[in-house]
Amino acid sequence: MYIRKILVGILIIGILVGCYIMYNITQTIFKPITAFNNEVAYIYLDSDANFTDVRNEIEPLVNDIISFETLAKKIGYIERVKGGKYTIRKGMNSNDIIQTLLANSTWVAVVIPPNKTTEELSKIISDQIEAEEDDVYPILKDSTTFKELNIEKSTLGAILEPSTYLMPWNTSAEDFRSRIVSITKKRSEN
Repeated sequence: MYIRKILVGILIIGILVGCYIMYNITQTIFKPITAFNNEVAYIYLDSDANFTDVRNEIEPLVNDIISFETLAKKIGYIERVKGGKYTIRKGMNSNDIIQTLLANSTWVAVVIPPNKTTEELSKIISDQIEAEEDDVYPILKDSTTFKELNIEKSTLGAILEPSTYLMPWNTSAEDFRSRIVSITKKRSEN
């Protein structure tokens, strides 16, 4: 009889400890941790970003960085950081934020205005994507592009139609050139 009471007591204590652990786990994963007043906030991660960069970007936006880091380690996000522009919504929890960072890089609309010089275009483009102005400018002047497109223009800027081009924020200058060439080829085929 005495052993039965001890076993029941141990069982009850085990259940209470298990409930406490489950409560802590669910608070780590499912408790909203955003700490900003706007509906959305954006973080920008360079293509070569690591978890320290992510932490530095996220920390001002959340009120529980420890929960975020704990879950990031458990999920394995620390080794799988990807560059890009990410939208963090008000009320997100650690799991929502990590899932967004793993798979939902936001594409940006690169707006090309009319009647701009190559220098102006390289500045405008580099302000909208990760590529630096010094990397975009030579791409806009590259004669290889014109040979590929069979165009007799002096600069890529001259063939860029004023338009909006969708692409990932962390697009390099070379990737930008490839996308523009592809889009221009498709337009000329139609």
